Amino acid sequence: MRNKIIVNLKSLDCDKNSHLLLAVSGGIDSMVMLHFFQQNEKQFKFSVAHINHNYHSESKKMENLVKAECGNKNNLIIRNIDANKINSNIESEFRKIRYNELERIREEVDADFIVTAHHADDQAETVMMKILNSSGFDGLQGIRKKNLNVIRPMHNISKDEINNYSSKHCIDFIDDPTNLDITFTRNFLRKNIFNELKKLKKDIHLPFINFNERIDEVHDLISFNVQNFCNSDNYSVKEDVVEIDKSEFFNLPFLVQLRIISNICLINKTLTKTDIRELKDFFRKNNTGSTRKIFESTIHIDRNSIFIYKSLDKEFYKKVDAGVKMKEDHFTFSWNFEEYPNNFSSSNQVEYIDGSKLKNNLVIRSVRDDDSFLPLGMKGNKKVMKFLKDKKLSLINRKQSLVICNDDEIIWVAGHQLSEKYKIKENSVKIVKLNFFRN
Repeated sequence: MRNKIIVNLKSLDCDKNSHLLLAVSGGIDSMVMLHFFQQNEKQFKFSVAHINHNYHSESKKMENLVKAECGNKNNLIIRNIDANKINSNIESEFRKIRYNELERIREEVDADFIVTAHHADDQAETVMMKILNSSGFDGLQGIRKKNLNVIRPMHNISKDEINNYSSKHCIDFIDDPTNLDITFTRNFLRKNIFNELKKLKKDIHLPFINFNERIDEVHDLISFNVQNFCNSDNYSVKEDVVEIDKSEFFNLPFLVQLRIISNICLINKTLTKTDIRELKDFFRKNNTGSTRKIFESTIHIDRNSIFIYKSLDKEFYKKVDAGVKMKEDHFTFSWNFEEYPNNFSSSNQVEYIDGSKLKNNLVIRSVRDDDSFLPLGMKGNKKVMKFLKDKKLSLINRKQSLVICNDDEIIWVAGHQLSEKYKIKENSVKIVKLNFFRN
């Protein structure tokens, strides 16, 4: 067992310079782990953390046992949890609070990793629980060997090996009485299911470990495909908006699609089974113009692209004086008085207008939903958003479009269309040249 743990620690990027924080409860698993590190203290630098849940009759005894075992030999930090504040989802809430406290201690003592004593039988129970909970594929992963700052060097060691080690070295420990409460799913499985399965197969943890390794390999394959896709021309990020090539995205397996969406939309959040089912149906329908909200993010299916954004309502508004070049991250705008041009530019980035009605400066701003103007060559006003939509611009490009205004009156939908009211006539005296370039 000793050699297994040492090999595992090396594979988890631990060396003699690593400072480890051992999470020790006083139960057999963590007391065996503590003994291992004490016996190999020349190879590893470590501190010890004990979180007292104050939940059962043995809580104080377990704290005192850890204190006695560490004595003056090890740096021990103890934290207490107020169990009276937890009324529901006891296991889940305790776990969340426990890991939060361990992370705080890790930072205090400047440790590299938190080390827990989860073992192979824990892995088997976890996988079984997730199967029973009908977890989606992402949820089928068991206990990770390494998860951010938490490592588990006993992940492939069975409970029998731990019991044998404890007997051989006469290790003191206290059984957590809550482990006998079969109203908790894990305890029920351990007592009533796995004990029976071990009669059929002594090393029942092994097939569950193998199953979890296959799941990990598929996750690696998904991650590989996600990275390749996101590094390709099919994926781009501009002004906090993600644009994805729709046809290429829909050629991907759903699990790859799901991971891409999760990486964008989920930070410290998870999708429910219902969320995943509805998202799959949303993609299957592939209705142009449809949107779906995932927490703070919106997914919008356009003609050729899928857009993902948090907000499109960032208002841009600036006044620009004649002769001043205004350069922003994504565009450049300038205007000035000019002579009557001999030739008009065919570029949609340059326009000439009658400047007789202009004030001292022009305004460049975002398009608003209620904006309207008189397009060149037309007799009636048209909503700017409707005009842009008729030009087959995507929702994102419509929202990111800009207008040049004389006070509140729109002169030019920048890069697209002039207003009839400002076109140059034969008798025009003041000529203004407008320049608008996307960077």
